[in-house]
Amino acid sequence: MLASGVKAENLGLARKLARRRSAGARARHWGRVFRLSLPSPSISNQRVGGEMLTNTKCLCTPAGAWGSVVGAAMLLLGIAAWAQDQAPGGPNAPALRLAKIISIKGTAASRLTNMYSFGTSFVDPATGLYYLADRSNAAIDVIDTTGAFVPSLLGGVSSGRPFVIRFPDTLFGQIGGPVFNFAGDTGSEFTSGPNGVVAGTGSPCIFVTDSPSRVVSINSGVSFVEPVSEVNTGSPMGFRADKLAYDPKDGLLLVINDADTPPFGALIKVNQSTCALTVGAKINFTAGNGVNATNGVEQPVWDPMTQRFYVSVPEINGPGGGPNGGIARVNTSGAIEAFYPINFCQPSGLTLGPNDDLLVQCSMVFDLTGKACVTAAPSPPGQPATIQLAECTGTSGAQVVICNPRRGCTPSNGSIVSVPGAGGGDEVWFNWGDGNYYITGENNPVGPIISVVASGSNILTQLLPSLPPVPAVLGVHSMGVVHSVAASAANNHVYVALPANTAYSDQFRNNCVQGCVAVFSASPVSFSVTQPLP
Repeated sequence: MLASGVKAENLGLARKLARRRSAGARARHWGRVFRLSLPSPSISNQRVGGEMLTNTKCLCTPAGAWGSVVGAAMLLLGIAAWAQDQAPGGPNAPALRLAKIISIKGTAASRLTNMYSFGTSFVDPATGLYYLADRSNAAIDVIDTTGAFVPSLLGGVSSGRPFVIRFPDTLFGQIGGPVFNFAGDTGSEFTSGPNGVVAGTGSPCIFVTDSPSRVVSINSGVSFVEPVSEVNTGSPMGFRADKLAYDPKDGLLLVINDADTPPFGALIKVNQSTCALTVGAKINFTAGNGVNATNGVEQPVWDPMTQRFYVSVPEINGPGGGPNGGIARVNTSGAIEAFYPINFCQPSGLTLGPNDDLLVQCSMVFDLTGKACVTAAPSPPGQPATIQLAECTGTSGAQVVICNPRRGCTPSNGSIVSVPGAGGGDEVWFNWGDGNYYITGENNPVGPIISVVASGSNILTQLLPSLPPVPAVLGVHSMGVVHSVAASAANNHVYVALPANTAYSDQFRNNCVQGCVAVFSASPVSFSVTQPLP
């Protein structure tokens, strides 16, 4: 069993406004989904011209494409095209649907704590365990996607052999408590934790980032309930360590401190047998190192083909919310080797797809003059978040970008692509099982959504409504937004963390009153599996 956690420090909200979450959509029923029909080339993906992602006053697709995508999506959000009972053989099938709600309860130390604040999530392909960095509960929530870890039932005898009934997609437990001492929800992103979590491919190690500037390792082969190692990445202000990526070949973590000025990364050596950590090189994202990051640094990923890390940089040389950002390439010695400009985007989430493609999440939406169209505005405590549109004066639309650094991320050879309609969020995930990218969109102009983009064709195929932001309550909890997504390549289920709400429930009477992870699937799902005993 896993350790029980401790009550989080539930203080007020102090959110970073630039490139962060915003409201703008009413609540929508959990069962409604639609797939986009793309009859017109104007709303399929566009190869990006050189002038469109470099320092010019132009978006990444023709203005007409934005109007087609956003207008069509806004129309479909309000009509019967949200078909809960689409025929499996219909022209729009298969579409993701809600399959199950996995309720997240408060930890043993505080059963009544609701989950509003959380970081990133991760599915370990080796074990099938899903991990969520749950700040509200100061814990890592662990879900067994296979049924191999949660208790099973003896089912009887079949064909002369006894069998057991297993229950996949079930909460396994929570990693936390005094021995881990995660920061919890302090009311500020900069000082809360846990924030990021990944599992080490080919090793039993689990890595968690926290505040202040902490990285903790766990050896799942020994114990889930005891940390193995803890290091400090060196934030002068004591701010959080946030997103991270793992290089299994060299046993190396790249951990990002996004809230510091300047933002920086730290390389951490991992003993792949014991999971012990040793801090190595520090990577400052400054003009002196070739990348002057002026609005933090976001998601890193490891590419085994090029043997390099790639890091989303929302903005360079700007005021804090400007249109010029990109992707930095970092080698295993900590040197920034190259920078690939991606503008009108504010890159945030990043995931590696097939053929060395990187899908880049665009957290903000810009008009044709380079002004941000959707930015979160301050709200009084207890009041809904608002959208500030004053700066946006022209045609606009959300997008994500797919670039191939091995080919240069250059328009001249088609190695950079804009996918309009998706995006406006944080975490993204590529599922090797079904070949789809899954993209959060809490800042999307049509409302909070999860987008599905098919790799290869790089076409947006589906939008699912998620949940508008849950307002912060001063001194109680931070604002809750839908910004975390992961998927299992084994069962092709998609896992979306949701803050506490009363809008989501399932056919098993599971609900999201204290927070939950919603499981989506494009295929019929059975949540009990029989397995013969050896």
